[in-house]
Amino acid sequence: MTSLSEVVRGSWDKGLNAMKYAVSKGTFLVKLQWRTASDFLGSMMVRNWDKVPGGYATTIDPVALPEVLRIYHDFCDVASDGFFDRYSRIFRQVFYVAKFNAEIVGYSTYYVKPSLTLCGLRKRAVLYSMAVDAEHRRQGIGKHLLTVSILEMQINGIDEIVLYVSKKNIPALSLYTKLGFVAIGELPDICKEGESCYEMRLGLPAALA
Repeated sequence: MTSLSEVVRGSWDKGLNAMKYAVSKGTFLVKLQWRTASDFLGSMMVRNWDKVPGGYATTIDPVALPEVLRIYHDFCDVASDGFFDRYSRIFRQVFYVAKFNAEIVGYSTYYVKPSLTLCGLRKRAVLYSMAVDAEHRRQGIGKHLLTVSILEMQINGIDEIVLYVSKKNIPALSLYTKLGFVAIGELPDICKEGESCYEMRLGLPAALA
């Protein structure tokens, strides 16, 4: 026969678990709403985006997205498509693809994140993902994508670019460092679960008029 203390303990555990679930659900919803609001404000900031002419980097179109996802899956070996579809629509101006003879050979995609500081509103671009097709690596494609996007960020008033890169990805670390990115810390489980990443930043001076 179940004792009164066991009944009380069981009820307490159920209530505590229900409370934890409610708090977790509420926290998730708040984060989701904040992310939606932040993405909306960021998308407004790139609406009248000035492009850099020339080169073989261009912005994404719906036809290119499946090929971008193929490169992403080959490079990252993951099943989820993340925010690719969303960013290809609301951050299309800062979703770059590299094309050779109409073939997609690489991409880099960003989202813009506004933040309030003591100095006013700052516009921060975050490199969400970048990869080059396996058959076209070591040809300067990644560097070209970054060079074009960094220049466009600067002339469009972005204050800094942030990215996260695995400590094991030596080629990417070398490229980012050569382009001026500086590691400011380490974070676990950002790039991949169980893997440490560097957070790197590149401050952008205001472009000359």
